[in-house]
Amino acid sequence: MRSSARFAGIVAAIVLTTGGTLPARAGGFPARFGVEFSGCAESIGVGLAPTANVLALTPPEFIPVGMGTPVSPIVVRTANCAGIAVDGDKLKPGIIVQVGALIVPPQPGAGDINNYAFWYYTTHAKLAHRLQDIGVGAQHVATIRYDLEAEEACVAGDLGVVVRRPGEPAFALSGTVTPSHAPAGSFEAIWWQKGATGTVRMDTLVPLIKIGSANLVLATNPANALGELIGGGALGFPVIQQFNEFARAQMGASVTP
Repeated sequence: MRSSARFAGIVAAIVLTTGGTLPARAGGFPARFGVEFSGCAESIGVGLAPTANVLALTPPEFIPVGMGTPVSPIVVRTANCAGIAVDGDKLKPGIIVQVGALIVPPQPGAGDINNYAFWYYTTHAKLAHRLQDIGVGAQHVATIRYDLEAEEACVAGDLGVVVRRPGEPAFALSGTVTPSHAPAGSFEAIWWQKGATGTVRMDTLVPLIKIGSANLVLATNPANALGELIGGGALGFPVIQQFNEFARAQMGASVTP
């Protein structure tokens, strides 16, 4: 069972809401290195930002879902993993935070969701450095704070995530999350970024994911790059809010000129 059908319906709803279209492109991407994740708690929030602001950060070969409409969906993802292993190394704890735009799949049928990465932060030094090696603007931010109340299925708890400097732009995410005890199938998320060495594809496959709910708000300095993107100092997530858990996942990072 895959959770893609559920998410495909959500994406279709976004397209209908924003009035966007879904053209597609083809291409091939050989794998460059792999990452293993274990014991992860993940929050996903999809909010809306002015399309003009989203386009200003998105290369023209990538198409935001809200193209041609006043607003376009942006994604804020946080993940706290008990183990992250790069290139087969020993598993070490780590936190990942990503902010980007929901985009039309550059490759037809690829992934359950495709996003263009504006900012990528992680406490895991080797992951940051390997991504930098292939052209991703990944930031190693050892000071990211991730506070989660003791988790109990179907019971809400507090979540707070703070991206401090040297992370730029800095921001905080806070609210409540409710874990689910029921597995929802597999899920594949693809994040893209255009870098100095070419177009990078970060493809993460989660074999079995539990999808819960969340009620979160993002706060940032309205004068920084994130504040300029969202048009202010705060962002809610009226499109999608989730709190997910998965025991393991694999990411393949690849690049094409």
